[in-house]
Amino acid sequence: MIPLLAWGTLVASAIALGIYAEPPVMRSMRAAGRIAPRLPAPATDIRALLYQLGVGSVTWFVAAAALPFLVVGARRINFDRDRNRAVLGVIAAFIAIVILSASIDYLTTFPAQNRPPVMAFLPMGMRLHFLPWFAVFGAVGVFEARRRARVAEIERERLRAEAAEQRLMALSSQLQPHFLFNTLQGISTLIHRDPKAADEMLTKLSDLLRDVLGNRDRTRVTLSDEIRYARTYLEIAQIRFGPRLTFEIDVPDELHRASVPLFLLQPLIENALKHGVGAQIRGGHIVIRGRRHGDRVQIAVSDDGPGFGGRVPAERVGLGNTRERLSAAFPNDHRLSLASESGAIVSMDIPWREEAATT
Repeated sequence: MIPLLAWGTLVASAIALGIYAEPPVMRSMRAAGRIAPRLPAPATDIRALLYQLGVGSVTWFVAAAALPFLVVGARRINFDRDRNRAVLGVIAAFIAIVILSASIDYLTTFPAQNRPPVMAFLPMGMRLHFLPWFAVFGAVGVFEARRRARVAEIERERLRAEAAEQRLMALSSQLQPHFLFNTLQGISTLIHRDPKAADEMLTKLSDLLRDVLGNRDRTRVTLSDEIRYARTYLEIAQIRFGPRLTFEIDVPDELHRASVPLFLLQPLIENALKHGVGAQIRGGHIVIRGRRHGDRVQIAVSDDGPGFGGRVPAERVGLGNTRERLSAAFPNDHRLSLASESGAIVSMDIPWREEAATT
């Protein structure tokens, strides 16, 4: 809402301009009880021109005083609740202010001793004041309609973003039990065979869970955090696979501020472990690589396993969840692609954003 001081300045400026625009001859005609001719002579100076345009008339002064109240009233009208009642209210207010303006014009134009009958003046006065007030009401209505349209658009965007964040959080929550189950299953296989390795694996899992739970209310994290989670998860897997698993993380420091969905890399690493490293007796090598090109960030997870073999993999918990989370985080502004070049490669192209948005 426009501050009261601004409204006061606007009204005072309009009144001052109206006083300036009314030439002395008009004031003398009012004092004599005469009305200006309907077709005045062409304006000879700026004051006369302003008055011919309506500046300085009774309607001008009343509009200047009433405009703040019209704007406030327009903002308070709720067309969604009862449209018919609201429309009737606007029409009633329009008629009332036209009558009021014509009445003020009647009282200020004619001195008390020379006033014509009210009912004789009122029809003519209402005709004179109808169009100016119709323009004023129309301008206020257009201004308010545009303001409401902007507010509605902002609200729609807010709700859309909120829905996307909630969807992203739900998808992230879906991953965590799946990841935890697989890790605990790996620990259970080591408890009797290699208790020391199982203890080390459990320690690293607790470190990872501490980090993840610290971000449980967030849907996005910086890429540096995501790389830290991925490294810890790969170290846990390395205890399980032993020398059969090696990994490399090639992400420049300049990318560490990028904002990405939480647990973006974990399902892709899990797929690489299952179908790349675990599918080969000799094990395998996993690479996480990141690059920035202008305002885009490319992140790829690859392994040197058998690859996709010309088939399209089923998008279940891993790829399907990743694709949906990218759609929720970066709608219509991302790309997820699969390739087989000496193994499987899953590449993601997302916009560069530095903030880590929270729900």
